[in-house]
Amino acid sequence: MRRVGVLLGLLLLFGLSLGVEAVSLCDYHSPMTALTDAGLSLAYRYSDDGATPGVDVNGGRIAVDYDQLFDSADIGFSVSGTTEVTLDQFVPTGWLGQAAGTFRFYLVPDSSFFAFGGAEGGMSPGLVGLEVRAGMGYGRFTDVTPLAKAVEIEEALANERAITESLTSGVLMAIANEIGKEAEYATIKDLVAKIETLIEGASGISLDAHALLTIEEIVLMTGDDRKCGWAIQAGVGYELIDPFGGTKDVVIACSGDAAFASTPKDQLVVHASFSGPFDIVNENTMTASVTYEYEMSQDTLLTADYALQRAKQAGVAASISHAASVGLGFNIGGADVGLQVSLTKDAADPAWSIDVSINAAMQLL
Repeated sequence: MRRVGVLLGLLLLFGLSLGVEAVSLCDYHSPMTALTDAGLSLAYRYSDDGATPGVDVNGGRIAVDYDQLFDSADIGFSVSGTTEVTLDQFVPTGWLGQAAGTFRFYLVPDSSFFAFGGAEGGMSPGLVGLEVRAGMGYGRFTDVTPLAKAVEIEEALANERAITESLTSGVLMAIANEIGKEAEYATIKDLVAKIETLIEGASGISLDAHALLTIEEIVLMTGDDRKCGWAIQAGVGYELIDPFGGTKDVVIACSGDAAFASTPKDQLVVHASFSGPFDIVNENTMTASVTYEYEMSQDTLLTADYALQRAKQAGVAASISHAASVGLGFNIGGADVGLQVSLTKDAADPAWSIDVSINAAMQLL
């Protein structure tokens, strides 16, 4: 039930953000996409009360995630991975890791049909599996950051009262197209001048120097990339490592990926995979992961993720492991505050393990 609650919460936040933005970021299509994202979170607590025997608390967790995406007219590839490890006395006591890599060759340039080759793996206590795969698929991904920046430019100018009416979807798309061609401009000033022309032509208002500086700052912003798209693929594979330590088999495999950004403030990424030998009903492996990020304000960021690994061996009950976390980072009156709630459950655990951490720091003088 808890994992269902996590997923429903993510979908609710995504739905709320979807309803506040008229233009769809996913309508934008970049001729080439090259995005990389990586993250690390660490929480550890050590406490030794001299009035009690032994160490009272000595444990924590570490989580690492990596995501790389490239897409062009004729080829594309993606690499992703996530690992969460729980520690007790600095020794790993539980873990859940997933990794996937896919190379796509589009059968017709600019089409969505592709042939693929790649690998998929997962690990948890007592289970380690790795497969190589090949087959066919359909779908594409695209970098929608230029349109996200165009929307942010509109919002910033409206807040500064530099424009009095909302820009049309056509004007926003035209601004996004120019931002997407940033490399073709000799200087950033030339790009800003082009955007200025588009906005002034649509609104009939002359932008002042402050408004132009705002546009330049948004165009130059980094670290807020957004992507959209989806892809499904199916084929055959071979186990380089059997998750149960048995005979390496030929497997039937399918997987799906999706990424959505309804506004410049949020990003949802989903991956799921299912595979097994020809007796796939009785023996199979399934992995799934969901990550969500939402910029609640300039100083507040919400992040949430969930990972599942399920392995079913013939004649044996399925082994299921979970890992989920929700983090909130914000700045209040000059204080940097972080709150994180993590839940993990390995297959052998009778109940969920819960870790709550909060930290705050500020300069007093």
